[in-house]
Amino acid sequence: MITETPISSDVFKQSMRLLAGGVCIVATNSNGEWHGLTMTAVCSLSMDPPSLIACVNRDAGAHDIMSATKRVSVNVLSHDHMGLAELFSSSKVKGPERFDEQKWIKMASGVPALIDALAVLDCEVTREIVVGQHSVFFCEVKNSRLQPNRRPLVHFNREFCVLQPVY
Repeated sequence: MITETPISSDVFKQSMRLLAGGVCIVATNSNGEWHGLTMTAVCSLSMDPPSLIACVNRDAGAHDIMSATKRVSVNVLSHDHMGLAELFSSSKVKGPERFDEQKWIKMASGVPALIDALAVLDCEVTREIVVGQHSVFFCEVKNSRLQPNRRPLVHFNREFCVLQPVY
């Protein structure tokens, strides 16, 4: 029998770990230096105008830079990008050191784009709202690059997974 449990931060974390999420690297350019972080808290918001939201912990190294530049790229990762997802979530390597020149290019707006990402969305941050320890960035998508020929990288219950169709 499943019982209801009063919510606590531990129960909430355990519950949210069971919500599978696509893995992205959200990145920005500040005075020629690229910064980014791994995220699963990215969600489409509207078709007109094309918009999404990205929820970022305010303690994240890239948070304040994203807030200041008002321009980000959302790089949707494929299953073969697990190493990059780990690198961009590591506290050992920070800022521009995370970007390998062989894997990234600069979009017309200046934001970094992962060359072989499933999709790259070049976004202008139009609004930012603080909720608890996070900021919700409202982003209008200005340009995109698509290469939808591989399976996405998904994060579920503290593990990276490959999404497979159910037949």
